[in-house]
Amino acid sequence: MPRKLTINIRSFMLVISLIIIPVVAFAHGGGLNALGCHNNKKTGGYHCHQGSDSPSSLGLLKSSMNEDFYNMALARKLDGETEVTFEYEYGLKGNTPLTASIRIDVVTDEYVIEGGKDKRSSLDSIQQAVFASTISGKKPAVAIYDTDGRWGKYEHRVWAAAKELDVKFIWFSDGDIIDLE
Repeated sequence: MPRKLTINIRSFMLVISLIIIPVVAFAHGGGLNALGCHNNKKTGGYHCHQGSDSPSSLGLLKSSMNEDFYNMALARKLDGETEVTFEYEYGLKGNTPLTASIRIDVVTDEYVIEGGKDKRSSLDSIQQAVFASTISGKKPAVAIYDTDGRWGKYEHRVWAAAKELDVKFIWFSDGDIIDLE
């Protein structure tokens, strides 16, 4: 008889644990991630409340940080806002216009900034920034987030195109804007 009671109590405790732990884990008001950041459900933006702008000061590898971290750090440096959406209309002449939107990584009083890590995926940043500038009336800028501590081929390609098109280029390395002028 005592053995059956022990099994029933263990089973009961296991079931209670499986019910209570998930409820407690999800019953918070949108806590912060390891970087002190979270998504703002009202604005749709991503922002941070604490911590440094430098991954290395947090003991993190720069290459492991996601683009949102770098966008937030740059926005803090420039007193900007992250993940801003602009609506626009498009369509062929004579047809009913359609509506779409474009989301820009960082927006300041003067610039729309499309940012990206120093990877191949950042090569379209210039067209995104230029297009957003036509909608917003702000100047276009691109930011490349240095994750490997060196000037590489993707930084060079984006910088060269930005220079040719008179688009502001920002090289963001270890929490600092590196002036290339």
